[in-house]
Amino acid sequence: MTPNGQGRPTGLLETTGEDSRRRARNLHLGEIHVVRFVPGTSPLHRMWAGTKLVALGLLSIALLLWPSWKSIGIMGALVLIAFLAARLPRGISPRLPWWLGGVLAAGAVLALVSGGQPDVHLGSLRVGLGGLGNFTRFSMVGVDVLASAALLGWTTPLADLSPALGRLLGPLRHLRVPVDELVGAIALSIRCLPLLLEEARVLRAARRARRPANPRSFRELGDESVEVVFGALANAIRRAREIAEAIEARGGVPTVAPETHPFVGIDVLALVISAMAVSAMAVLR
Repeated sequence: MTPNGQGRPTGLLETTGEDSRRRARNLHLGEIHVVRFVPGTSPLHRMWAGTKLVALGLLSIALLLWPSWKSIGIMGALVLIAFLAARLPRGISPRLPWWLGGVLAAGAVLALVSGGQPDVHLGSLRVGLGGLGNFTRFSMVGVDVLASAALLGWTTPLADLSPALGRLLGPLRHLRVPVDELVGAIALSIRCLPLLLEEARVLRAARRARRPANPRSFRELGDESVEVVFGALANAIRRAREIAEAIEARGGVPTVAPETHPFVGIDVLALVISAMAVSAMAVLR
């Protein structure tokens, strides 16, 4: 008996509460996606958001201009070092959909069929691996860019992106470019992305709950996918209209908040490392 006479052992309550908190924490880590900020005190967390945007932009452009294996290795090494320096939890990686592996496998098969130099002789059979090599190389370029963008989202609060973009795009105001409207649109897009993903999951779960027990054909599966996509688009349009009406009722797009984050030594170091990496990509291409 507990002191308050509720008739339930206190130890059982504590154990059950600890198990519930542990399950919630594990579920939380497993559901983290690329645009959710993970609090921390690492150097990457303390870095100005504008520095991370500039570094990511420079490295991504250099990787797309010179997509060699050496450039991919340089970018991958930088992302790995930054991930270790950020001290992020192990369960930070999002769960990839099962169909992604099938899409990549189908693309690899098509690339292998396309042939190209170099050729490999398997007895009397000659197989060209050029297409498969290019497919693998450009797939790794995409992995590097997506991983660096995910690292930016995990270590940068969404509220810091708008002031940083406003400060970086500030000189364009002299050319009468609508910087505030542009930054506001980008900020709204980033903030609404998790909401749209959640609504897509809800639609998919609703369709799954009403799914018939008997096996379905590929045509029926395709029709279900089309319905989910159009349902998500309809929800997105409805959300966009509601947000536009709310913004108009409040007097239009608000001005960008002034940037107050200091530019410190870690920002200088990050820009120097990024410039050296870009130079190495250009030389080793």
